[in-house]
Amino acid sequence: MKVILYVFSGTGNTLKVASLYKKFLENSTAADAEEPAAVDIYRVSAKSGPLPNPNDYDLVGLGYPIHGFSAPEPAIKLCKALPKVQNKRTFIFKTSGEGLHINDCSSQKCIKILKKKGYDVVMERHVVMPYNMIYRHKDEMAKQMWIYAHALVDLNCREIIADKRERVTLPFYKTFYCPPVAFLEQKFAHLHGTAFKVDAKKCVGCNRCVNVCPQNNIKFEDGKYKFGHDCVLCMGCSFGCPKDAISVGVFKFWKVNGSYRLDELKDDESLPFPFVPNYAKGIYRLYKKYYREADEKLSAAGIDVKDYL
Repeated sequence: MKVILYVFSGTGNTLKVASLYKKFLENSTAADAEEPAAVDIYRVSAKSGPLPNPNDYDLVGLGYPIHGFSAPEPAIKLCKALPKVQNKRTFIFKTSGEGLHINDCSSQKCIKILKKKGYDVVMERHVVMPYNMIYRHKDEMAKQMWIYAHALVDLNCREIIADKRERVTLPFYKTFYCPPVAFLEQKFAHLHGTAFKVDAKKCVGCNRCVNVCPQNNIKFEDGKYKFGHDCVLCMGCSFGCPKDAISVGVFKFWKVNGSYRLDELKDDESLPFPFVPNYAKGIYRLYKKYYREADEKLSAAGIDVKDYL
């Protein structure tokens, strides 16, 4: 089985989840198939090469981070750019910093576009990952998120291999707020992106921001960094800056800078697991329902999350 994962990822969280899909899809099919699955990951970016043709694959996956309760603009543009197919089995995975059900409608526009083009969307799943803006999660919480991501993606891949199908289209009353919020978020991103600035006293000229921007929105000209009108607020530039030198306008109090070092946290035995719900206080109480539902799904499938420690 050949699989293509089209992934938009700003700070890298969704790309990390895509790597888990690659790992578990290949491992899930290797034992009971004549040939192991071959999974390709295509990062949706203005810097990427030609778009792989989905007709060359048996299974298509779309991954993105949730922006304003919806898929980000590059993910929607990807769906519009994909060629028509005939009943191509497709699944969607999305990431965000919280598991609130208000995000359930985020894929509806993508699903509508894909279905018209012949994509048979059979699954849509949400994986919680550490925030890249708003606030920085504690190491304990980031560890829990990454371990649960392993377990949940493994479950998702098992169900994909087993040809499971689920309802992915939601009724109007659960989705009516998505289009206007997404439209406003996207327009605001283009406008506000020009307010990003680089602190020359902190900057070391590594050009990482220029290289990481998936929109080619950052230019270095005449000795200065310039931010254009194509920003989608992925926060890849400010999150990845090694000197925390990028100012992000009105989001300056919500900025998160620097990698969470997820694999290191996962192996750090000094950090408690699980953190939620046993030790949750304050804002982390919001995650209790997400992890309770996750535990129910994993338990029903005979999966013990502690096996992924």
